[in-house]
Order: sequence, then C-alpha cells, then structure tokens
Amino acid sequence: MSTLSDHIYRKLRPKQPIHIPPPAQPHNSKVTLTIDGIKTRPEIFLTDTRRNYTWRVMMSEAGKNTWSAEVQLPMKTTIVTYYFMAGKKKILENRLVESRDIPNMGNRPVYSEWVKVPFKIAVYDPNGMPADWTKGMTVYQIFPDRFAKVQSDEKAQSHLRGVYGHEPQFRKWHEMPELPPLGRDFFGGDLRGVIQKLDYLADLGVECIYFNPIFEASTNHRYEAVNFMKIDPMLGTEADFDELVREAHKRNIKIVLDAVFNHCSSDSIYFDIGNKFGDGAYHSVESPYYRWFTFDPHPTGYKGWWGMGFMPEFTESPEMEDYFLGENGVTAYWLRKGIDGWRADVPFDNTDEFWLRFRDRVNATKPEAWTISEEWRDATHYLLGDMFNATMNYRFMWATRGFFAHDKLSASEMDDRLNAWMRDTPYPALASQMNLLDSHDIDRLIHACEGDKAKYRQCMAFLFAHIGAPTIFYGSETAINGTMQEDGRRTMPWNKLDHDLIAFFKKLMHLRKNTNVLRYGDVQTLWVDDDSRTYAFRRKLGESVLIAVFNGGDVQATIHLDESGLWHDLLGEVMTVGGDSKLSVTLKPRGFAWLVKK
Repeated sequence: MSTLSDHIYRKLRPKQPIHIPPPAQPHNSKVTLTIDGIKTRPEIFLTDTRRNYTWRVMMSEAGKNTWSAEVQLPMKTTIVTYYFMAGKKKILENRLVESRDIPNMGNRPVYSEWVKVPFKIAVYDPNGMPADWTKGMTVYQIFPDRFAKVQSDEKAQSHLRGVYGHEPQFRKWHEMPELPPLGRDFFGGDLRGVIQKLDYLADLGVECIYFNPIFEASTNHRYEAVNFMKIDPMLGTEADFDELVREAHKRNIKIVLDAVFNHCSSDSIYFDIGNKFGDGAYHSVESPYYRWFTFDPHPTGYKGWWGMGFMPEFTESPEMEDYFLGENGVTAYWLRKGIDGWRADVPFDNTDEFWLRFRDRVNATKPEAWTISEEWRDATHYLLGDMFNATMNYRFMWATRGFFAHDKLSASEMDDRLNAWMRDTPYPALASQMNLLDSHDIDRLIHACEGDKAKYRQCMAFLFAHIGAPTIFYGSETAINGTMQEDGRRTMPWNKLDHDLIAFFKKLMHLRKNTNVLRYGDVQTLWVDDDSRTYAFRRKLGESVLIAVFNGGDVQATIHLDESGLWHDLLGEVMTVGGDSKLSVTLKPRGFAWLVKK
C-alpha cells in the first residue's frame, strides 16, 4: 500500500482509532501491529480461524497515544482475525461493504455502505503460490455454444434432446437468446469453431482460454453434466478436443476447463432419473452411484442445487471423491489430456476439505496448473496456497464498475476497496488473480456503461493496466451487449465486428503481453482527487516504471505528479510533456493514458 493509500484509509475513517492491517504474510512469520488514537493501553485478541483458537497479546507504548506489538503468526496456513480491547472499548475494522447476496439475483454490488468487522491477516504458504506462467497473462472466456461453429445447422440439430420437460430450440446464429431463459436454445457453437478462430485469438493477444463447461449435458450452458468423461457431442469429439489443446499450445495459448463438481444432471449416468443407462442411483439402492447422493426417502427425497431437481447435488462420499479426485479421476484425466488448469464452479457448495484434496491431486498430476475458484465475495481463505491459486475477482469488478461505469464510488472509495483486496491476497498470487469486468453470470460491461464507449474503453484500459490476469468475456473486444447473464451470452457477431474497438483491444493486449512492468510490476497509488474524479497509479519493476492515469469525470481534468523527465503515452491518447520535477497530464472527459519515460 502506498503512503497516499494510507492517507486515504485514514481520511475515510475520521474520528476513530486507526490501525491499518498488514498485507498477507507467510506462515510462521512475525508482523508488527500498530494502532494510534488510543490513550488506554490496548490488548489484541487474535483468532486462528482454522483452529478456532484465540490468544491475546498486550501492546506496548510506541509514542503519544500510539501502541505496537510484534505478533508471531501460525505455522500453518490460516486466516488470523483480531480486534483490540482498550479498557471496555472494542475496536474493529470499519470496512466498505463490497457486495451482498440478494434472493433470486445472486451477488450484487453495494456502494458507500460500511460495516464493522474484525481485522484480518491472511497467513499463506509461499510454496503453494501460482506458477510464473499465470502472472499477468490475458485470459479469454468462451461460452462454447455461442463463440464460433464449423458444423452445419443440420449436424448441430441432430444432437438436440429434450431439456428437462422443454422442447429444445435451435436458433440461427444472428438470432437472440431466449428470454426468459430455459437453457434450451442452442446455436451450435463447437470446438472446431474455436480451432478455426485460434489465429484470431492469438492475433488479438490471448494467452489463455477459459471454457465454460464442455462435458456432455442437456442444457446450453452445460452446468449439469451427464458424463464428466465425455465431450458434449454437439461440441465435437475427444479427438476434436485433443486437436484444440494441441493447436492452442502451438500458439502459446493455455486451456482452462470448468470443474462443476458439486452437482450433475438428473439425466446423468450417475443419477439417471429416466433409467436410460440402467445403473443410476435414482432407480436402485444397489447402484454404484447410490452413495454419491443423499436420499430421504429414496428415490424422490434428494437435494437439487438451489432447489432445482434437474441438478441433484453430490454427497462427498469416498466413492464420489475418488471419481473426481482419485489418481484416475476427472481432475487428473483432463490434466493428463493437456489442459493447463481448472476453474471451480460454486466452490462454496463443496467442503473446504474437498478442495484441499483437489489441490493435492492437481499438485501430484501437474503442479504448475492454474486453479481458480468462483467466489463472488471475499475469497481470501481459498488463496492461502493449499486450495486455489486465484479467484474470479468480482471484488475487482465491483470496485472498478462502481467508479468508472456507475459513478457510484469516489476515487478514494475505489482505492480503499482495491487496497483491501490486495491486502487480503498473498503478494505472490496478486499477479495471477482472474480480474474481470463481466462474465457469463452478469450483465455485459457495455450495458453497465449504458452504451458509453468512452467509459467502456476507460474500464478496459484500467483492467489491463492493473495488477492481475485481465480476463475478458468473448466478444468484449467488439462490445457484445446484454442486460443480464443469459442475454449477455449472445453469439459472436463474426459478420458485424467493431474493427476500431478490436484494434484498441489488440493494442491493450499486446502491450500487456510484451511489457514486463505491466505483467509483473508492483502497483502503487500516486494520485486521487475526488472532486475531479481523477486517479493514477504506478506499476514498477526494477527500474521500469509505467504510470496509468484516468479521468472518471465528465469534464477535462489535469493530474500533477511528482515525476521528472519526459513521458509519452503508450496508448497514443494524449501528448505529454514532463518538467524538471512535475509531470502534468491533461485528460479529456473519461480519458486515460499509460505513461512511460521517453
């Protein structure tokens, strides 16, 4: 955290004792905690959350109304939460609320609301951090049914089946998805279509593809597998998949698949409600899969994910665990087939112990693989080195959208939220976080920007300048629209691309790919002005420096930085002249620049 960010932290919390939590720390290390603004000698109450064990540390005077204490951190990964007691006064952290789960809507952002919670320190294992190849790379998310296709409409339609009591629909590529959605409208995107577009993706600057589910399923989203060991026939064959992995790797593009290990289809080979396979748990307590589910009574009394009966939830029995996590299980099988990582769907609906064992299997099979959790809220407990390398960083998305797209956060509030995320995340994992601004589960960013292309470009310039692994949903480079998740899953408009916008994305992505300070550099806040809605941060790697500047307001604004020398904008948005001791850059409304020394 920068000195400026420390100042902002204090400014946003006036008239209260101030303790700025330290960033995540390696296990078995020591950290000094300091608090000021208290006359009475305070004591710290710390809890190792994994052991659910609390101990106390008395603080010593370090100045007028300032106290400090050196704290030994646990020997194993955990999250340490703590608060201060000064006499009878309990001092907690005042944090900005980032999001809230809303019934029937999922996780949604919250702006300018505060909550008092214990302070925390993430205690991580330095040996469990992400592989170097994951740091700072650009990720491209593909929803397979909607990206590209080679097969004929007739061939795609030959694979249609009933979708849980609804007749399937096949739509022409230019048509819109069905609303309200039933998961039954198919457009015929396939793996060979992706293979055909790999040169396009490489030219764009993509370094990793994350696929929504590709295993055999009944719906278009395929989040309820019929068979985790089989490619969906509408998408292609296992030979097509092998070719996709091979051709992607030739272009230095990695492949990440979706791990939906919490539930399956009621039509699956495991549950088989329709008795198509003859060995499912629904029809016989003698089924080898009976132990994979909890029936009370059998067969109708089972739990469906979010109450949806067509998605029966697994029970983490040893047999189920072996199928997914065993030496020859799903996780290891596809890693051996050449994939480079797994993104775990709804990880909070499996036990933490399941993911600890998942990580053990990944480490035993391909230790350099990238593992990502889908966690819309605070994912700190997943990122300690023993479960996942990264998370789908909705915390980053809500903060960035809140300032740039919705104008609902001040520059100070955005900075505070981004620094909270960075403190919570182990430093060696920061550059590998899956930072995103939209996905298959949210409205498209261009919709959030109300169609404003200037806001849209600014959001993307911020995403690609900040620390992390910037991730875009397919078609972001041509501004596919969509008011909600299913509406945002429109087909890629190959015959109607926005070539000017694509050229802008190419510039962002190739600069990101080929500029080490953007991939690997530290990040530090340099400028925050709430009145003009301007913001700037520095990326630094050794002697290399890049300064990213942004005007989130609707009038021209000038930023003054304590930087000497002559600078120029890599993006070509502004012409900049430096001075002996001050760098001044004037930005148009919603303007931005990536500045480097000439």
